[in-house]
Amino acid sequence: MSNQFKKNLVTACVLAATSTGIYASDNTDISSTIDLSFRYRIELVDQENIVEEANASTMRTRATIKTQWNSKFDSVLEFDDVTEIGMNDFNAGQGNTPDRGQFPVVADPEGTEVNQAFIRYNGDIAKFGYGRQRILVGNQRFIGGVGWRQNEQTYDSFTIKSKPTDKLSLNYAYVFNVNRIFGEAVNAGDHKHNTHLINADYQLDLGQLSAYYFSVDNEDAFALSNNTLGIRFAGKAGDFAYTLEYASQSETGDNPNNYSADYYLLSGAYQQDNFSIGAGYEVLGGDTSGGQGFTTSLATLHKFQGWADVFLGTPVSGIEDLYIDGTYKVNGFNFKVVYHNFSTDENGSDLGTEIDFSVAKKINKNLSVLFKYADFSSDNVLYSSREKTWLMLTYKL
Repeated sequence: MSNQFKKNLVTACVLAATSTGIYASDNTDISSTIDLSFRYRIELVDQENIVEEANASTMRTRATIKTQWNSKFDSVLEFDDVTEIGMNDFNAGQGNTPDRGQFPVVADPEGTEVNQAFIRYNGDIAKFGYGRQRILVGNQRFIGGVGWRQNEQTYDSFTIKSKPTDKLSLNYAYVFNVNRIFGEAVNAGDHKHNTHLINADYQLDLGQLSAYYFSVDNEDAFALSNNTLGIRFAGKAGDFAYTLEYASQSETGDNPNNYSADYYLLSGAYQQDNFSIGAGYEVLGGDTSGGQGFTTSLATLHKFQGWADVFLGTPVSGIEDLYIDGTYKVNGFNFKVVYHNFSTDENGSDLGTEIDFSVAKKINKNLSVLFKYADFSSDNVLYSSREKTWLMLTYKL
């Protein structure tokens, strides 16, 4: 995204927000709201192949200005600031903290940025958005916002969202820049794109059927360019919920690898009001001869394949994840535990196991607290064992 475009877009949104106060008395159609939130987090990392332990203490402050101009037009302007508070013995990743290379990575660099800045037209059949936006497709397995990190991933894009019937939703996005979690201070913080994202959801009596086509053309990281075509069904039968998904992927753009890989997901869960137990089998296929495995570079990766974030990139030989999870709610506390067993797709080599645990509680309408722990264990020389611990407080005004 060019600097001039950023300046023009932010200026337009600032004028949109500030002018609300000037003209609200003359035009009652115009209204504006300001939301403010704070997210403080401690993250501790003990990684086997790194002598030092990471100790990170960061605060994210977010201010969001939403302006409704009339029944058709609205705009959003959102700023994020990430600040280190106290403990800063961690590597923020991708060259953000070159003097801290002796520590494990905690990808929460300091900085102040425009997280969102877009205008939107709300038509009778479709909504059209332009600017820096949050794009979340389905469960974010392929396209997401990486909302767990303090600096969110957003997209400079043109979007169309349509709901022609009560059961059918259609979405399209053209993405020309991805604002990644590493921030604008380093080159890895922005990736130029010529990317098209298309997905559709249809509600059936038995569940939701989804289809998608993602043509990701990354002009800064060629190996991340690919075409993905997939279908997903998420249904429910009584107290049993299940999901079936398949996708096929191959290279596109200037990707130097000539590969083809498949994605499979089969999961099920038994659900009651206060607890659930389930299992799943997820495969991101490999193509050793083609030089690349199934790639999900725009996903919210922290949600999948373990919270220790060991497998942010798919091995060339692919990865299989067999997992069991359970949740339990009592007295306002939400408990979750997950067990993962990882192996390669092509030859079944053992990659390790992981246990994840979390407990969350909403203290009141403004304040919530989360404790989270991940323990990855492996004898594979390519994937070192590690433990991660988080304590997070979120306050919303």
